[in-house]
Amino acid sequence: MTASGTHRGLWLRFVLLVGMAAVLVFAVYFAWTAQAESSENERRALAEARTLSAQMDASWDYIDSIQERINYTHGVFDFKDVYCSVAGKAIAVRFTDRTDYSIRYVRENPRSGTDVPDDFERAALASFERGADEYFAMTDYEGSPAFRYVSVLRAEPGCLSCHGAPAGEKDVTGFIKEGMAAQDVAGAVSIVLPMGTIQAESHADLAAAVVFFCVLMAVVTVILGWGLSRWVAFPIVSENDKLRREAESQSNFLSIVTHELKTPLAAIIALTELWRRRCSSATEEEARIMDDIEMNSHLLLGQINNVLDTVRLDEGCLGANVEDVDVYDVVALVRRVAEPLSLRQGISFTATVEPGIPIVRADREMLRRISMNLVGNAVRYTDAGGSVALCLSWRAGVLVIDVRDTGAGIAPEEIPFVFDRFVSKPGSQHTGEGGTGLGLSIVKRYAEAVGGSVEVRSELGCGSQFVVELPLETAAHPEEEEDR
Repeated sequence: MTASGTHRGLWLRFVLLVGMAAVLVFAVYFAWTAQAESSENERRALAEARTLSAQMDASWDYIDSIQERINYTHGVFDFKDVYCSVAGKAIAVRFTDRTDYSIRYVRENPRSGTDVPDDFERAALASFERGADEYFAMTDYEGSPAFRYVSVLRAEPGCLSCHGAPAGEKDVTGFIKEGMAAQDVAGAVSIVLPMGTIQAESHADLAAAVVFFCVLMAVVTVILGWGLSRWVAFPIVSENDKLRREAESQSNFLSIVTHELKTPLAAIIALTELWRRRCSSATEEEARIMDDIEMNSHLLLGQINNVLDTVRLDEGCLGANVEDVDVYDVVALVRRVAEPLSLRQGISFTATVEPGIPIVRADREMLRRISMNLVGNAVRYTDAGGSVALCLSWRAGVLVIDVRDTGAGIAPEEIPFVFDRFVSKPGSQHTGEGGTGLGLSIVKRYAEAVGGSVEVRSELGCGSQFVVELPLETAAHPEEEEDR
């Protein structure tokens, strides 16, 4: 990927991250704002209701204070049917007719049908009997959302002439007195504030806040994105691109070097074999020299192949050459290299193939490299007089490669790191296959590439066992091919 492509990818991920954060913040903000708007609407409605109630109380008190001026003519009592209740109700009716609000007076044992309380007002009156002064709630009223407020009316001294003692006696208006005392609950002012208009205003304010929030987040995103792109992302991408080019150059160099080394090594091995065939009467010393040349050439070739495979695995370009493979042939190739190596070190080497292993579909070289790396590693850490055993078996569609040795073993704290690159136990007798510290890491990556696994069991001083399990398909039989 180019630097510009990486830069675009980082920018896209940044935008997505900021977008998700913005959605989360917006959800929290919206929920909080909606709750705050609801509380504010109730607070606003309560303030208006209290103001209206105070105004109605003020009109009631004013009419009560001028009763003598209204009902006396030249010092003679002349009742004109104008008193607190009549004036308050008249004002409430006029206010209700001219606004969307509703105001009325209610009481228990009403003197007129207009004063009969509903369920909400009856609950308010009951709370006033327990000492409350107001009662309110956000509720529905005649099918619409409304804020209902009820404030108490207590009997004042001026009220007792019509509502005081003695109970049962008629007052000047012709109604029966209730026998109230001062500060008794005489009734209540019931106010209904429709919330449609207030809620519409709140929704408009909320919509404006949402638009402002979105614009703000967009501006912040652009500014942050530009800043991060200019001062953070671009330098990082440029540096990564530089490091990538350097890594590619190193990989190309290693590939070229290893390829160039393999050619003369192959020639050395071929010439050694030709020398061996032509020198049938070679002395013991000459035979030993030929063995050493051939063995060390194979060892060096294996190490070069490990380096080359590591480069290819890192680049993701190591393709598998799948073909029909007889594991007996693979074991023979391993034995050809491993037997001289183990013989030279005074180690007993055995290679067995359990009966029943079918012809499998696999990469022949991959199987050989896995087996050879494991065997080479076992030989490397086994002292003279020890033994190394290679065994291949078949278990329900899985090829099992089992390598055991009687060598030095591995400490428990080192086992998790044995498949890491360049991990090589110090103090080995010699450098065998995998002496670069890449052998076991390649084994693991090969196994995982085909969906397999590798497991190690070891005890310090008691040897090690490496088990590789490779799920492989079996080759089709000729009769199966004819049926297809």
